[in-house]
Amino acid sequence: MATGEGLSVVIPSWREGPRLLEAIRAARLALGAAEVVVAASEEAADVRDCARDEGVVWVECPEPNRGRQLGLGANRASGQHLVFVHADSRLPPDAGSLIRGTLAKTGVAGGAFRLRFDQRHPVLDTLAWMSQASVPSAFLGDQCLFCTRDAYDAAGGFRPEPLFEDVDLARRLACVGKLVRLREAVTTSARRFTERGPLRQVVTNGFLMIAFHAGVSPRRMVKAYAGPVGRPPKAEAASHERHLRSPSTRRVTGPRTSRRTP
Repeated sequence: MATGEGLSVVIPSWREGPRLLEAIRAARLALGAAEVVVAASEEAADVRDCARDEGVVWVECPEPNRGRQLGLGANRASGQHLVFVHADSRLPPDAGSLIRGTLAKTGVAGGAFRLRFDQRHPVLDTLAWMSQASVPSAFLGDQCLFCTRDAYDAAGGFRPEPLFEDVDLARRLACVGKLVRLREAVTTSARRFTERGPLRQVVTNGFLMIAFHAGVSPRRMVKAYAGPVGRPPKAEAASHERHLRSPSTRRVTGPRTSRRTP
């Protein structure tokens, strides 16, 4: 049970390598004083050690299942405000102040930012425009969901699902309180869309979303998504292999806190 105050950011990761360390640094810059929890599966030992040396709470997960990873990370987090950030998403400047101000409002359970991609394409631009929607099913993980600890617990937390764990939580949070769509945008990687083709990925996602709302289990649908959820595309996998052979890893900047043992 979390008893601390302030913000805790939870980052799920699977074979992200240097990108994970960049995500940790970026989250600290955007959020200010915040606890960083990484729920990792199959990360390199030097990445883990570097993160731990910089005060990150490291949670080792047995398999790449984003819903389970986020749940385990949230269980270890001590903050009363929770922020969930994918390793390939970057929060806007002053995100910490925006989140704190939003969650301080009466009746608000949580929220998310609008979305932009790190590459331009008509399909991606359309998705970014659509991210201003405020219906619960439009609150997605790559938009950096956030909520109060009380609302998270009342909603039952993340379920151990490999797909649509974000939509599932958002729908339950909306039953606890109001979800707020912030005008500011996070920047997320277009890597999955460029790997398969933007239009093809959007069509796939659309069919999967329809199936999810029709009651099909995410575990049955995950193979239709481009590999296991969170799996880096070919170019990212190649970069990860090069990183494993590298003699050193860039260190993360940020305030040092006491080391924790998972």
